[in-house]
Amino acid sequence: MIMGLLISLVLIASLTQIIVGGSVLDTFSKVTLRIINILFGISIVLIILIVVMENGSPATTMAWILVLIFLPIVGFILYLFFGRNWRKKRLFSKKGYADTKLLLSYVHNHPSDRENNWQNDLTARLYNLLKNNSKATLTVNNNVTLYNDTGKAFKAILEGINSAQHFVHLEYFSIFADETGYTLQKLLIQKALEGVEVRFIYDDVGCWMLKKSFKQELRDAGVEFVPFMPVWIPFLNSRLNYRNHRKLVIVDGNKAYLGGMNIGDKYLGKKRYYGYWRDSLAEIEGKAVNALQAIFLADWNFVTGKNLMQEDLLHKYLPVISPDKQRFLPMQIVADGPDSDYDSIMQLYFAAITYAKHSIRISTPYLILNESLLSALKTAAISSVKVQILVPDKPDHFLVYWASRSYFQQLLDVGVEIWTYHKGFNHSKILIVDDEFLLIGTANMDLRSFKQNFELAAAIYDKTVCAEAIKQFEEDLLSSSKIIPEKFRQRSMLQKTKESICRLVSPLL
Repeated sequence: MIMGLLISLVLIASLTQIIVGGSVLDTFSKVTLRIINILFGISIVLIILIVVMENGSPATTMAWILVLIFLPIVGFILYLFFGRNWRKKRLFSKKGYADTKLLLSYVHNHPSDRENNWQNDLTARLYNLLKNNSKATLTVNNNVTLYNDTGKAFKAILEGINSAQHFVHLEYFSIFADETGYTLQKLLIQKALEGVEVRFIYDDVGCWMLKKSFKQELRDAGVEFVPFMPVWIPFLNSRLNYRNHRKLVIVDGNKAYLGGMNIGDKYLGKKRYYGYWRDSLAEIEGKAVNALQAIFLADWNFVTGKNLMQEDLLHKYLPVISPDKQRFLPMQIVADGPDSDYDSIMQLYFAAITYAKHSIRISTPYLILNESLLSALKTAAISSVKVQILVPDKPDHFLVYWASRSYFQQLLDVGVEIWTYHKGFNHSKILIVDDEFLLIGTANMDLRSFKQNFELAAAIYDKTVCAEAIKQFEEDLLSSSKIIPEKFRQRSMLQKTKESICRLVSPLL
């Protein structure tokens, strides 16, 4: 295969010289042609490196090969900034080391509370997986309130922040300087002026349109408003590919808010195109808040170099939480990202789907599957496990929307139920297995969330909380349409073409 690619590229370069004609070229054209030929040569070298040395996913490898063949110049630039793993390892080697030290410090000071009577085959396996692949300690004595309406969720966040006496910690991918954004900004400024410590990590790419005045007003009031991995040269920086997709609020170390909702009018259903915005958020109280706090403090150490998990500060930022008002409710907090040794959340999806005995419910705005997850879902359905997947009816990203639909036929053919949400836009990220395991957080069911983004999720082992999540899921189905396999097969050739093309590049999305 490599020889065929080499010959093809050499022929293209030779034909270019023949067509243009060497004798007619002026000096500028000759230099341009030489540059093109050099780039062709570089593409050849890159193809060899991809095939021989990367030893990665075959789908991703083939996608990059096609990009380099058909777009040698553009493909070379894209590969330089987005394709090489060594950049990721270099960028996050220090972060991984620091995070490990901080998280191990947390685990040492907060040993796992474990009672075996809550475990069965499913929950025991998932618990051990997360303990080993992401150092996720088990926490108990928690309370969880689930919100499926973003207006109520945002109101709860504002009320929580307003109650803060000591500190508020926030971490968001995207913030907009609109009515919703300014409402949060005004409250944070108020709390900072009251003497409450306010720390805010925002993603530099996710907030690239955020006004400088919005940021400066926060900083002038004493809010520590810090970008995650700032990109100094937009679109030409390897940092662009690794983003902080986490959405988290922690109040005084005893209450936390985790989910898929960003900050902006769009996320409260105030944009005509999207209409009602369906998202999921968990309000968490209890010992799991300490685990979320440890992850925030590790991120804070990475972006600022300030270690707030020193011995003399632990009592302040990781307070002892009384179990008096909480139920047993076991939970693990999963932090995942390109600095992780394993694709922890992807492995959790795979394991939960594989171990399911009777039901799997998934809600996700994007559905980009690798071969393992696709096979796991198909195998579960063939094994008579009821699999239901809820996705949006309308696109917010053209490529991802059509790439997601390219998986529908294979899933429908084995009995997977696919529902499209038409009340508005479904941005919820939920996995429910066998009515006793719930995963809720920031990760979409796509390769970018599993491989490139920093994500955060709560793995909850509680039938009562799962029952509430199932109730909300079934309410969503009332505002959705079930795709009929026979009708889907009759979709137009144009739709099939868009699906196929977008799926081809889906490993790079």
